[in-house]
Amino acid sequence: MKSLITLLLACFTLPLCAQERFADINGQKFRIKEFGKGKLTVIFESGMSDSLETWGHIPDSVALFARVFLYDRADIGKSDPSRQDRTIPNIVSELKTILVHENIKPPYILAGHSLGGYITRYFASTYPSDVMGLLLLDPSPEAFWDSMSAKDYRSYSDGGTTWYRTRFKPQYWKEWDAFLSNRFYMKDLKIPSDLPVILVSATETNWFKFQEKQLKNLKNSRQVLLTGKHHIYKDYPAETVSYIKELCNKARGLI
Repeated sequence: MKSLITLLLACFTLPLCAQERFADINGQKFRIKEFGKGKLTVIFESGMSDSLETWGHIPDSVALFARVFLYDRADIGKSDPSRQDRTIPNIVSELKTILVHENIKPPYILAGHSLGGYITRYFASTYPSDVMGLLLLDPSPEAFWDSMSAKDYRSYSDGGTTWYRTRFKPQYWKEWDAFLSNRFYMKDLKIPSDLPVILVSATETNWFKFQEKQLKNLKNSRQVLLTGKHHIYKDYPAETVSYIKELCNKARGLI
């Protein structure tokens, strides 16, 4: 019986594992994973230094009602080293290039965690006709660092650099090295005011007080406060799927 259960589990998971492949962009390889079906594609954008495994089984659940796309950014996970500075415009350009190369057409629902919040917001501003919904999961709040004194900012920057240098391989340092200055790309974004946006804040960080500013002028948005740590989707996987499904349902009413 045990061997039969093992076989059945293997048969169930094999189709999803088989979807992992590498997109070759001018000789630079990006690990991607694509599965599910439908007109809508949900794109998962991980936080800093997180590979696509960080999402656990959430994408599997989403694939029951939408197409799913995950990838490792350059330098991260199994993808090749970066060839460009890790600025938000460069990262968004790489993502768009991968999507076009792999024929993964819009419309998209974007789900971004932490640094992924910068990336998804910039993507929605740059390609507004491609995006029909935005889920921000404890996104990096530029207002938090803008509010710091020069002394506190230096302390935060130095502490973060030490933390990354002592815990990660050198290739992972690049996203941190560009992180604090990347907040300047969040100024004057042109996200459509009627775009459905759900912002989920983790109350155990001190970011949630600053994150609501990201919803300014977005009339079809709301902030949800959940008790938990920064990787809030790991504490609330079912709720995360529910938020994505809500955004998909709204989008389906328009396509």
